[in-house]
Amino acid sequence: MPTQALIFDLDGTLVNSYEDLAHATNHVLASLGHDTIPISACRQMIGNGVRVLLKKAANYDPQIIQDGLDLFMTYYHQHMYDHTAPFPDIPNTLDALTTLGHRFAVLSNKQHQATVKMVDHLLGNWTFHQVFGQRENVPLKPDPTAALDICKRMHLSPQHTVFVGDSGEDMATAKAAGMFAVGVTWGLRDEPELRQHGADVIIHQPAQLIDALP
Repeated sequence: MPTQALIFDLDGTLVNSYEDLAHATNHVLASLGHDTIPISACRQMIGNGVRVLLKKAANYDPQIIQDGLDLFMTYYHQHMYDHTAPFPDIPNTLDALTTLGHRFAVLSNKQHQATVKMVDHLLGNWTFHQVFGQRENVPLKPDPTAALDICKRMHLSPQHTVFVGDSGEDMATAKAAGMFAVGVTWGLRDEPELRQHGADVIIHQPAQLIDALP
């Protein structure tokens, strides 16, 4: 079915942010007396919200889980653009999609305020009709609730909506919501994970998104 709109994941899909997320994680660990972790180790930990990230990074240390969230968010809001930027060719791809008449939304498991702030700051040249991150009483991806809510707010049919993401959670969200799933390999996960969770198509650079749309 022809595409009406695209819902994008944020971290690892539109923006390369894992280094700043890793530094915020290590700030929490060091502040609370825990061993820090290699920056590269965070790549597989990102994608299910800050609480899960801290749990994995601290090997489920209850003190980090209990006391680390506020430390993380305070540090991250001060440093979230130190190394973070849109992936190369994302701006050109968004320009091309806009010219074709497609509408955009963002759905992230990043904390909601940080998601809105980042989209406005780094992607403010394009119109994103709905931008949602982790919100209280709304289940995280791969639960399809938030994705379907975006469709309702934008008056879209899920069958005409494309979900673009870099993780198994994103692909599973798309499948659960009845959307076309595009997996991208330039982010935080690999191609086998995307295929395992139901990607309809996999692309390796943003410019390929145009031709991947149904």
